[in-house]
Amino acid sequence: MSAREALSESAPSPARPATRSLPPAGLGPEWRRLARDAPEANPFFAPAILGAALEHLAPAAVSLAVAEDAAGRLVALAPVGPARLGRLVPAVSVYTHLYGPLGTPLLDPADPVAALARLVAVMDGGQPGRRTLLFPDMPIDSAAGSALHSLAATTGRPLAVIGRHERAILRPQAMAEKVRAGLPAKTRKELARQLRRLGDLGPLEWRSATTPRERADLLESFLALEAAGWKGQRRTALRDRADALAFTRSVFESAAAGEARLDALTIAGRPVAMLASFRAGGTVVTWKIAHDEALGRFSPGVQVMLQASEYFEADPSVALVDSLASAGHPMIDRLWPGRQAMGLAVLGPVGGSAAFRAGVLLAQGEVRARADLRALIRRARRSGRAKEDTS
Repeated sequence: MSAREALSESAPSPARPATRSLPPAGLGPEWRRLARDAPEANPFFAPAILGAALEHLAPAAVSLAVAEDAAGRLVALAPVGPARLGRLVPAVSVYTHLYGPLGTPLLDPADPVAALARLVAVMDGGQPGRRTLLFPDMPIDSAAGSALHSLAATTGRPLAVIGRHERAILRPQAMAEKVRAGLPAKTRKELARQLRRLGDLGPLEWRSATTPRERADLLESFLALEAAGWKGQRRTALRDRADALAFTRSVFESAAAGEARLDALTIAGRPVAMLASFRAGGTVVTWKIAHDEALGRFSPGVQVMLQASEYFEADPSVALVDSLASAGHPMIDRLWPGRQAMGLAVLGPVGGSAAFRAGVLLAQGEVRARADLRALIRRARRSGRAKEDTS
């Protein structure tokens, strides 16, 4: 469940601003350094991807919050904007979006707590300790999550976590066995059989594109493959939204080699399953997956995810792979054993306030209501399919 559901922007608008203030001159090298070195780095807050989001997706009120230490060195960075907690309480929120559901601020690894304290001071603005601050899509047990708990305890500010849930992650260097080896023997045998059957349709090849030039060759295939499936039918594919398409093209064109990646399983040169992923430092996020649904009986999406998992396992510099998947995802939860607690972290004003407590209660109620509604929809769909099967 997305923590974004518990808050609302104060002035949401799909319209793009004609102009936007640029990051301070000379920030680029320091920003890249922080994006690379931050503990459990966030690829969505690295320059290429966040720059594309600010240009093509974010409301005009979102800006870049940067914090420096006494020596003028960049120690924290996050996009922030106005929001409301529980649709009632005015707040300042770290900005995340539908195409970037990870809100970990970039913090200096030397002292994450001190770095976060400086970022919080920037978010508080002229009201130190009196604002409500939101950290959506936050890994609760990460270095940044621990820093937030420490900061709350030392400053007397209440901290609440709303919409807590778990999503699948992979820590390749900390696993006792590889992903494929950890699957039940029957599952491994069936996946191998399905891959052989795919090979009966034509020569199989795995392709990976990590440089801008390589990615350009595969990106159009990825967009077409996604649009040909159920997302295209529901008009939710990347090609169906001009802002999402512009964001995607910008990222894959401007990201440095290794920061964006496309992996493909091809048959006679035609991609039948593809995975798009982003990377910053030792963190990889598996962004989107697409496959030829006509070949669904061969599990092409699972095949490409397993192959990508082996790439991650073979790279000793990859510390964390975040699936970005919803809780209980039917595919990735069966492949990856690791879990990471996520949620909307809410830092209240010093000593708390009646408005803060009301906002938390309202937000919690909204999350529960949305979960109940989704459960009803799932039951209705299952009931509809059952009736079709017996008719």
